[in-house]
Amino acid sequence: MRYTVNLVDADVDPRAWAAEREAEGWHGLSVADHFFTDTRAYPHVWVSAAAMAAATTRATISTAFANNLFRSPVEVAQAALQLQVVSDGRFELGLGAGWSKSEAIGASIEYPAPGVRAGRYAEAAHIVRTLLHTNACTFAGEHYTVDVPVLGPAVTPPPLIGSVGGPRTMREVTPHLDRVELKVQSAATRGGALDLGVMASIPASRITDMIEQVRAVNPDIEISMFVLCSVGDDPRTKGVAKALASGGLSSDERLFERFFGSPEHVAEGLDWLETMGVSAASITGMTDESLPLLAPHLHLD
Repeated sequence: MRYTVNLVDADVDPRAWAAEREAEGWHGLSVADHFFTDTRAYPHVWVSAAAMAAATTRATISTAFANNLFRSPVEVAQAALQLQVVSDGRFELGLGAGWSKSEAIGASIEYPAPGVRAGRYAEAAHIVRTLLHTNACTFAGEHYTVDVPVLGPAVTPPPLIGSVGGPRTMREVTPHLDRVELKVQSAATRGGALDLGVMASIPASRITDMIEQVRAVNPDIEISMFVLCSVGDDPRTKGVAKALASGGLSSDERLFERFFGSPEHVAEGLDWLETMGVSAASITGMTDESLPLLAPHLHLD
């Protein structure tokens, strides 16, 4: 099992954070691509990724996930190619459709309906992959028309990882990817904000269903999963765990409750993911203590 951990706090120095996480043994380091929530300011994705690359030597560096609502796929590809140079070939480009309504509207960015976001995302994945592998792209679709004769630098392309959650993105985005990241809680963010009640009702079998849909498109592609977790016995962790246990599912059917609680409990949940056919996990800790508490309980060598 391979583990990548995600920086989500603008008040944290990405250089120090990356050095600390690499010292703990994590395989990969990523940075979230958001502007803000009601309570949190997020770090800038490209500035932070470059800083993290400069502060480390071993861990992979990635975006989790470059938000397709925020910028042109041409800019995304250009940034990814440059980060491949800055990181000495350790960069992995994570690309996502974008889901948060409040930050898009708050930043005066169009927030389309789910079907439109999915369609734009599929076209963007095609454009980005073409640019990464050929340094040029001519494309005319429903959402994008691009004519890029040359884009650089010319380097070995970084892997393209896509976050998928619904049937359309699994079907249309997967063909362009080197790794698929399952966003199993996508139903809980479809309205533009995270709904813990919906998360609590998503059964563990949803992972199997999604893997089958992805494998029908590409039988050999690597599969990872986004994991929101909180480790410890603090009131916030206990409160979320209680909310995620209130969805009417049996203890065996509960999916997301597995990732909230003691380090041993969360580590057991991550081990269970591997038995489900997931070979990598991208972890966002809800508290500052989550990642250092969890690291000693995982196989990070």
